[in-house]
Amino acid sequence: MTSPTTRSRTAAACMAVLLAGLAIGAAPAALAGTEDDAGLEQTVEAGEEVVTEDAVVTDGHVDVGPRFLDDEWTMLARDDREVPSVWRDPARTVLHLGDAAVLPAPDGPDYEFLGVEPGTPLHVVPQTQTPDVVWLGWNTQDPRVVDSVEQGATLRLDGLDGPGELFVFLQEGVTGPPNVLWDSGEPLPQELWMEVNTHVHANWVFTEPGIYRLDVTTLADLADGTQAEDESTLVFAVGQDTDPAQALAAVAADTTSDTASDTADEQTADGAASSDASPAADPATEVTDAPEAGAPSSDSGGSAMLVWGAALAAVVLLLVVVGRVLRARRARDAADQATGDAS
Repeated sequence: MTSPTTRSRTAAACMAVLLAGLAIGAAPAALAGTEDDAGLEQTVEAGEEVVTEDAVVTDGHVDVGPRFLDDEWTMLARDDREVPSVWRDPARTVLHLGDAAVLPAPDGPDYEFLGVEPGTPLHVVPQTQTPDVVWLGWNTQDPRVVDSVEQGATLRLDGLDGPGELFVFLQEGVTGPPNVLWDSGEPLPQELWMEVNTHVHANWVFTEPGIYRLDVTTLADLADGTQAEDESTLVFAVGQDTDPAQALAAVAADTTSDTASDTADEQTADGAASSDASPAADPATEVTDAPEAGAPSSDSGGSAMLVWGAALAAVVLLLVVVGRVLRARRARDAADQATGDAS
């Protein structure tokens, strides 16, 4: 392979800086503690507050992960920008990537999976924290999750709505090959594994600006033998000029549509159940339904038959009378003719 151009060297250098320390990003929280992975040291406390208002995040630390709310396994987003940290609904939390998140695509065969030419601008949530860019990861550190999960949990990408492609990958060190976890160009769903009691960050790469909605599910086998599962949506406003308010409106419209559809389905199911549950009519006591307005009743139908019968009888009688008159006339004419011939 020929040597990269100056632009490609610059792109590779930028991405190398971006991807440095990725092995640390994937390390379990229990092993954190060196100078390099100090950014991953955190403690999730039981009972951390859950807030319900909409939020737009342009920088700072956010993790998605499971918690138990009212004994229900629930996917939330832990907003570490506040002290103490709070948890939010991911579908009401827009992650806005501005100009600081734009990086050129690196050169080399390891990055061919991105499907773009070296130097192409990409919108990147980096695995290592960068000023003025949101730092998105995931954790399985909620105390009840740690106590309840058998080995770990799965974060599954079920669908993506957006103008471009999404790639989520880890890389061990500057020179290690990327470990691609999600690639929206491949068949969905796609799963990534989250060890219990870990805190992980990866690279999230978007190829085009615009609004992206990721349908995701967190699921796990629990120690009591049951399976926990919850669906949610990750919302990104990618690009400096992409309006986060439009992203929130799009998710709200989808939610309204889904709610209306679910309500219609429930009403249809309830109607079917009601129909199925209706007792069979007893032939001995069955009552004939009243005729609809404007429809002839059985009595009026019988009267009509009588009228038609009378009319038909009258016609027959008339034909008989006419026949007799004609025969009498022919007989009279024949008699007159015979009298004339005799004289």
